[in-house]
Amino acid sequence: MKKTIETTHSLNANSEKVWKTISKASGVNEWLPIITSCSLEGNKRICTTEQGDLKETILKIDNNNKVFKYAIDEQPLLPIQNVVGTMQVISNENGTELIWNMDFDIEDENQLPMVKQAVEGLYQAGANGLENISQ
Repeated sequence: MKKTIETTHSLNANSEKVWKTISKASGVNEWLPIITSCSLEGNKRICTTEQGDLKETILKIDNNNKVFKYAIDEQPLLPIQNVVGTMQVISNENGTELIWNMDFDIEDENQLPMVKQAVEGLYQAGANGLENISQ
């Protein structure tokens, strides 16, 4: 069944710096703690974790609206499939708002609370990392 997890993060950081970091598509290991290395070839990205590789396809980099969209084609971390993540950077008077959402399919809905908790924690760690390197 198709599910969506939506998160919003307020960052005390320059939105242009946050967007520049996200939109380059590489270097995810610099701001997302679970990622130990990241490589990019064309629109294909491989993010390595201790549990294995996340094989991704970059679907969209919209510089005008600061929207980054990616598909996770293969991943060993969670019992989900057909994963599409979307990150949007919005400048506001307090700094930056990061909207980071994930759409996915899950077969066993009993696992949804665990998946939701894991994704929200991962996204919060990523938002913290982006804030730290975008001051």
